[in-house]
Amino acid sequence: MFKKFESLAELKISIYLWVIPCIVIALVSNTLLQNIDGANKFDFMINTTLSIWFAISWVLLYKRKFIRFIEYSNLALVSFYHLTTFFDSVRNYMAISGGSLGDFIIWMPIINLFFFLTLGTKRGLYFSIFIFLTTFIIGITYLNGLSAISIDSLGQFYFAYLVYIIVLYYAQHVFKTYADLEMFKKHAFIDSLTGIANRLRIDQWLEKKLSGLKEKQGHFSIIFFDIDHFKDVNDQFGHKVGDEVLAELAKLVKEQLSHQESFGRWGGEEFIIISNTIGEETRKLAEHLRKAVESHDFKGAGKITGSFGVTHAHPGDTIDSLLNRVDKGLYQSKDRGRNTISFI
Repeated sequence: MFKKFESLAELKISIYLWVIPCIVIALVSNTLLQNIDGANKFDFMINTTLSIWFAISWVLLYKRKFIRFIEYSNLALVSFYHLTTFFDSVRNYMAISGGSLGDFIIWMPIINLFFFLTLGTKRGLYFSIFIFLTTFIIGITYLNGLSAISIDSLGQFYFAYLVYIIVLYYAQHVFKTYADLEMFKKHAFIDSLTGIANRLRIDQWLEKKLSGLKEKQGHFSIIFFDIDHFKDVNDQFGHKVGDEVLAELAKLVKEQLSHQESFGRWGGEEFIIISNTIGEETRKLAEHLRKAVESHDFKGAGKITGSFGVTHAHPGDTIDSLLNRVDKGLYQSKDRGRNTISFI
């Protein structure tokens, strides 16, 4: 149940798949508790019909069929049931026996949730107010014939209804603001071309790692690499192919990494890997990546190679000292003929 959703539509479907069974259970329970006689045959028929339809709609939603139709048909049925039940409670129960609405108030929030979920923030607000005003008119019509207990129950119902509308309306704005903030934060740290971390995110990682190193909470290494003769790729095949090579390289390298490594694009054709390993283990990882790049056939560009610089963090290192050292390793690989690894 607790998973990340790729879209709002998937989140809505998930909510429907959890809410609809609750509604069906409530309807079935209500039906079983009723005496099936002449006075209750209509209610029995309505509850049974709704239960069957909601069960069918659940199956269709689960199979992702006729989603929009299901949403609006359920909205219409829920609204109809809500209003008719309220009308029946006021006219045939409160006005005659002087009782209260009872558990009607308990189920009311689900109704408003349905409105906002199906129609969105603005239309959901308008529709919720429309339903509220309809129930208000019904209550006012029978107000003179109600007892003090019934009037008190009705007043609580209206007050609670308005509170739920206000809370759900502003909750939508809170969730939207939070979602927008999370989206902004995500894209602020993601390289738009390759989909991996950008330079800003890498700086944060390095600051955190160096802080942990000062407190003797672990060690780490840096692998810095770029594409050999990348300018020739752009000049020969065009910048579009060059961009595709960068994205394909990022995907290829990412597939070779484990949870011990953080991977990002430093800029241009330069990439950085921060690994929790040191020494020979990091060297082996860099060599594995070098071979993976060398053996891969890049779409539109064919074979390319990469040069790698490797270093591990020392006590007292700063981001600048660490990057300067690993950059020297990279250029040492260039001087040695490229497509190789230099450990500094």
